[in-house]
Amino acid sequence: ILVISGLSGSGKDAVINRLKSISDVAFHFVVTCNTRARREEEIDGKDYHFISREKFLNMIENGEMIEHSVVYDDLKGVPRFEIENAFEAGQDIILRLDSQGMQKIKAIYPQTISIFILPPDAASWLDRLYKRNTETEDALQIRIRTAEQELAGVSQFDYIVINDQIDQAAMDILTILRAEHMRSSNRKVITA
Repeated sequence: ILVISGLSGSGKDAVINRLKSISDVAFHFVVTCNTRARREEEIDGKDYHFISREKFLNMIENGEMIEHSVVYDDLKGVPRFEIENAFEAGQDIILRLDSQGMQKIKAIYPQTISIFILPPDAASWLDRLYKRNTETEDALQIRIRTAEQELAGVSQFDYIVINDQIDQAAMDILTILRAEHMRSSNRKVITA
């Protein structure tokens, strides 16, 4: 399991989309559930499972969420069926989660690899954040304050990837994943 996290506006979605376009790599990209309104460019079932707050709470009650958190006043979580489908297919799993989600997944699956994506510098990050034009000024200020807290917790992640160029950031993640597959502690040895 690979968790990709990063500051809002760091380009993590662009990097994940680049990873999805690499045809010789078979990942299961977990589509998380989200109660916020869908943005114009987002596709339900591909970017997120956009569901009502009521349905989300029912899924929690029924044990259908592996982890869940409140993020910017919305509920976000990992539906159990997404992880189970990937395990059944024997694929590497990629999750896009915030720091809270990463910690919860690592508590359940300690072998999880965590990567935090950072922009090359603060000016680039702020420029990206404002150019998205998806939030109100108040919402942007909340994201900026939240970033300060997230940056304080970066040391909890296994790796940091700087997203200066999307292709390079995606290749850096693939390099990390390949190296992790070669670890002797992660290898499954089958004896007769």
